[in-house]
Amino acid sequence: MVDSPSMTAEAQARRASVQKRLALLEEEVVRLRRELATLGEAQRLPGLFLTVEVAGTTALLPVEAVVEVVRLVAIEPLPAAQPHVLGTMLYRGTPAVVVDLAAMLRVRREPDLDAHLVICSGPRTVALLVDRVRDLVESPLLVEGAGEGEGTSWDGTGLMAGLCRTPEGIRPLLRASAVLAIPEAP
Repeated sequence: MVDSPSMTAEAQARRASVQKRLALLEEEVVRLRRELATLGEAQRLPGLFLTVEVAGTTALLPVEAVVEVVRLVAIEPLPAAQPHVLGTMLYRGTPAVVVDLAAMLRVRREPDLDAHLVICSGPRTVALLVDRVRDLVESPLLVEGAGEGEGTSWDGTGLMAGLCRTPEGIRPLLRASAVLAIPEAP
């Protein structure tokens, strides 16, 4: 992340500390969800989850991480960025890093003009490029693992918190803190 020149070293250190604590809390939530899933009956996760489609697969994102869903806009390339970072854009006057979730899945493609940007806010504003937003799922069932032949392409991304059963089948649940902490440069 590129910090503004006016940000003091103390503020940068505090921001880094808060991001680290948030990541640790998210990891603990993931561990607790997995433990719940192993205790027998599937557990319902409270709240709403946005279903996003990326490179022919779908995933759930907690709504509390989402600020808004917007149409694809012009993106300014970011020099020396990792392949999954398309660049930056302005979201309501605030710079946002645009992350292509398909590239995280190792899928190379040009996004369609009707693609969406899911704006997520945390320590920084991140716009997730998705092929489309499908729907909202309320209180999906957390499950221990995928069934036979139901592996997920999200496994190796580091973004997955667990698996949920929805009316459409098993869907990966993405960790909001991992999405917001995606590195921009190598």
